[in-house]
Amino acid sequence: MVRHLHSVLTLVLGFFSVGASAQAPATVTKPDDGYYRIVNARQRTDGKQYVYVTGKIAAQPNATKAGATTLPGTIIHLKTEIDSKNSGRLNVTTLRSQGVDVINGYLNPAIAQVKEALKNRLKAQLGQFVGTAAYYAIDTEVIGKWDLKMHMKPVKTSDNRNAYYAFATVPSMEPVCFFYKKYTTGGLGATFGSHVKAAVKGVSMGLYNALEANNPDKVWDEVLKLALAKIESSPYAGTDIANIVKRYINANRINQGQTYYLISGALKKVDPSGTAYNPANPTGTAHNEYDGTEAKFDFVNNNTTDEYFGPELPVTGDAAKWILEKVDDTNYFGVKPSTNMRGRDGKYYTTLYVDFPFQIKGDVKAYTIEGVDAKNAQGYYFAKVKELAQQGDTVPAQTAVVLECNSTNPADNQLLPTGDEKPKTSNNRLCGTFFGGSINGLTVKDGAGNDYNVTHDNIRAFNINAADSRNPIGFYKVKNNVTNIPGNKAFLVLTSTEAQAKSFVLEFEDGGTTGIETIENSKRSTDDGVYYDLQGRRVENPTRGIYIVNGKKVVIK
Repeated sequence: MVRHLHSVLTLVLGFFSVGASAQAPATVTKPDDGYYRIVNARQRTDGKQYVYVTGKIAAQPNATKAGATTLPGTIIHLKTEIDSKNSGRLNVTTLRSQGVDVINGYLNPAIAQVKEALKNRLKAQLGQFVGTAAYYAIDTEVIGKWDLKMHMKPVKTSDNRNAYYAFATVPSMEPVCFFYKKYTTGGLGATFGSHVKAAVKGVSMGLYNALEANNPDKVWDEVLKLALAKIESSPYAGTDIANIVKRYINANRINQGQTYYLISGALKKVDPSGTAYNPANPTGTAHNEYDGTEAKFDFVNNNTTDEYFGPELPVTGDAAKWILEKVDDTNYFGVKPSTNMRGRDGKYYTTLYVDFPFQIKGDVKAYTIEGVDAKNAQGYYFAKVKELAQQGDTVPAQTAVVLECNSTNPADNQLLPTGDEKPKTSNNRLCGTFFGGSINGLTVKDGAGNDYNVTHDNIRAFNINAADSRNPIGFYKVKNNVTNIPGNKAFLVLTSTEAQAKSFVLEFEDGGTTGIETIENSKRSTDDGVYYDLQGRRVENPTRGIYIVNGKKVVIK
C-alpha cells in the first residue's frame, strides 16, 4: 500500500513518537554517525530488501544487494542521539539521501510551521495578548507532552542478527481534552472559557462538539478531517503524498495515541467467519496476516488488544526489523561505466552527480567541465576538462563530474561517502539532478550556482559517437524522442549562443582528448618524424608545445 518512505516517515513515523516505557531500559548503544544502507531483515527470495530513494517523497525497499552497490539512492546519511527521556531508544536527527533530509528538511520545518500557524490563529481569534498567552499554554500543556521525533530501538532478528525497529506514536488527544476542560470550566473557565470556546468554534464545530464531549477519539477524527481539507486546498492536492495521507486517513489506519512500526510488505486483514479475533482460534476468526508479495512499505501498530482483528506487529516478524549496513570497503559504493563508453585511450568514462561527498578509493579520476570552446578548423567543439580529484582525493558534495575508470567493474571503481553535504562553489559548468525526470521544465544549477531551465535545445548529454574515429566521447544533443534525463548523471546546459553546437568532445588541460592519444591506425600519425598538433594538423616546423608523433604525445619545451 505504501511505496513512499519519506511520506511515511514525515507524516506518520517522523511526526509521532512513543511515550516512555514503564521500566527504565538499558542504555542503547548509539551507532556511529555516517553513511549507511538500510536493509529489511526479512529474507526475500528476489533479494529486494534495500531501501532505495527514487524521489523527494518516494522510496521503496526494492533494491538488491548487487544493485545497491551502484545506486546512490540506497546511500543514507544517518545521525542519531540517545533519547534523553528514554535511554533504551534513539532519536533520529538526520535521515538524508538524494538531497532530501526527512528530519531537518521536512519534519522539523513542518512542526515549526504548525506551531507558527497555531500561534497566529489564536492571536486572530483571541487578540494579541490573550492569543499569545493561550499559545504558550498549549505549547507547554499539550505540545510539550508530545515527543515529535522519529525513533529507533535495537532488536534481534529471528536468526539473532542485530536490527532496529523504526517507530513512532501518534500524539494522544487526551492532553487536548484536558487542556480544553481546564480552561473552559472551573475558575479558569470563568476567565478564559468564552474565549477558548469561540476560538474552537472558529476552527470547526465538529471539533468543538468533540471537545465538549471530552472524547479523544472524536477529537482525533475531527483533526483528520481538518487535515484532509487543508491538503485539498493546498498545492499538494492530487499529489502522491496527498493521496497516501488520504488513503490512510480514510482507512482509519492512523489513530491517536497509537505506536506504529515501519515494515516491508503489507498487512492483510482476514475475516473468514465474521467473528472478532479469538486467540484460541487465530485463523478461524478475524485476524491480521502478513503479506510480503511486494517490496514496498507499510506500517503496523503494536496493538495487542485490537477489538476485532487482533495484534499487528507480532505477525510481521522480521519484516518490521531494519538492519544498518555501514557503507565501507565491504559494503562499497562504486560506478559501473558502460562497456560502450570506452575512449580511444582505452579508458572507460561515465558521469556522476550525488548528494554526498566521496573519497576516491579506486583507480579513478574525476573531472569537471570549466567551459566550452568554439569550433576549430576540423569542425570540433571542445568541452574544457579540468582534473578535480584522483585516488585518495575527495570530491565535494553535489559536484557533477566526469569519471575516468580503467574498468567497468564497480569493485575497481569504489567511491567512499564521507563528510557532510555542504557543496562548494566552483567554475564547473556541469549540472545534474538526483531524480530522473522530464527534460522540459527541469531547472538545475551549475557549480557557480547559475540557474538553467533545461530544454531539448540547450541540454547536451554525455555519450559516444562510435562513428568518430578520433574524438568519440563528449556531450551530444539528445534526440527529440528522448523525453527524460536519468538521475545522478551529469550533463551540460548551454547558453543560446553555445547551443548552436550539437556536440562537444572532451579536451583535457594538457590538450589531450579521449580519442587523440592512441590513434596508431591513422596513417598520418604513423609516418616517422611527422609532427601533428592536437587537432590532427600537420606541423612542418614545430615549436614549444604538445604534438603527436608516431601516434604518441611529444612535448617540446
